[in-house]
Amino acid sequence: MQKNVINYLKMLHWVGLSMLLCGVGLYFFTELTQQVTGMMIVASLAGLGMVMMSPFPIALFLQWAQAQNQDQ
Repeated sequence: MQKNVINYLKMLHWVGLSMLLCGVGLYFFTELTQQVTGMMIVASLAGLGMVMMSPFPIALFLQWAQAQNQDQ
């Protein structure tokens, strides 16, 4: 069960990273950010990407802490 959750969070992490990189790429390499809709697209991609990436490191830390607790 726990392994499935980690795999799901890992998949979300990679999807979030790709969304963040897509937003950064649009920001630096297009003129899309000169319009309000473009600003909304770039901000949404970057923001949602970062939100999707955030649970995975926390889950890894909790898994590590639980393993440390079991070793003692």
